[in-house]
Amino acid sequence: MGGLTLTIITAKATSLNYGENVGNVSILKKLSLADGSQKTFVSDKALKYDMRRKGREENDWRLLDEKLKEHIKNSLRNDNFDVDSFGKALIKHYEEFDLFGGLFTNLRTEDGRKIVKKDKKKKKDDITLSYGDSVKRSCPVKVTYAFSISKFSGDINFLNNIDAYNRYIKHVEDEKDQSIPTSEEHTSHYLYTVTVDLDRIGVWEKEDGTAEEVLDNKEKTKRVLDLLDILKTLNRQIRGRWESLSPVFVVGGVFSVKHPFFIEGVEAVEDEDKLWLNVQRLKESFGYLPDGETPVVGILSGVFKNEEEIRKTLGAVSVVDAFNKFKNQVREYYGVSEV
Repeated sequence: MGGLTLTIITAKATSLNYGENVGNVSILKKLSLADGSQKTFVSDKALKYDMRRKGREENDWRLLDEKLKEHIKNSLRNDNFDVDSFGKALIKHYEEFDLFGGLFTNLRTEDGRKIVKKDKKKKKDDITLSYGDSVKRSCPVKVTYAFSISKFSGDINFLNNIDAYNRYIKHVEDEKDQSIPTSEEHTSHYLYTVTVDLDRIGVWEKEDGTAEEVLDNKEKTKRVLDLLDILKTLNRQIRGRWESLSPVFVVGGVFSVKHPFFIEGVEAVEDEDKLWLNVQRLKESFGYLPDGETPVVGILSGVFKNEEEIRKTLGAVSVVDAFNKFKNQVREYYGVSEV
């Protein structure tokens, strides 16, 4: 048994995740703290979206697409739909489904026939599922929200563009006056955790509790190494901006117990435009690790006010070296030297 877990502090980034608009005001996603203050956050859905995007752009990942109908057709057995065949095909052909899971509840064949759970009231044209009433896979890669290190202070930005209005908006929208939208703004480092169940990568789990290997260890290793490369250079493209979420600090590794060990151990605050890390708290969190197992700590120079303490007490290396160590641990876990 083994799990990979990383807790990451990102580079400073601005206004990463908006919710619903209120009138002309774009509202950042926020949570309130016990003292009444607020922190902004990036949802796990938004983070996974960018992980998948980078996987497609940089590692040729196949995302779920129109080919699903082909896999549905290939999983039909005498008007019975073989859920296991369908699930295994999705794991094999789609990194997205393998790593991040999925749920299918309204499957239809190319001719529109609905695939439903077998029961006495089923229509004549329906195709029955081999078991259950859905095809689902819970994600082996769990991602938390990314919470801002600094608190939100209510900053806003007026987004009027008089040049665009004078050139074309007033002609297209036939408006006498320009409508001035407003956007909440917040710049901060962000903190989040990723935990990967290495035993579930490339494995299809049946509803009867058994599991079947779909990928060999080489392909499993490749997919996890791809994910590590993505996390190392993660970014958000939002509202004409390209915001870096590359780590300035990371702690983690591959451990024999699957658990987000450092999710409460990493505490940082801004201090005179630099970060200060609570080294003692993080060091105490190492006590939750299985006996004899130690984490890898990576840090980017010049970001932390107590950098010397971090390097000396935690044995921190560079962020790049830390990710290379994570990769070696994954290779060792799967018993693969080259991918």
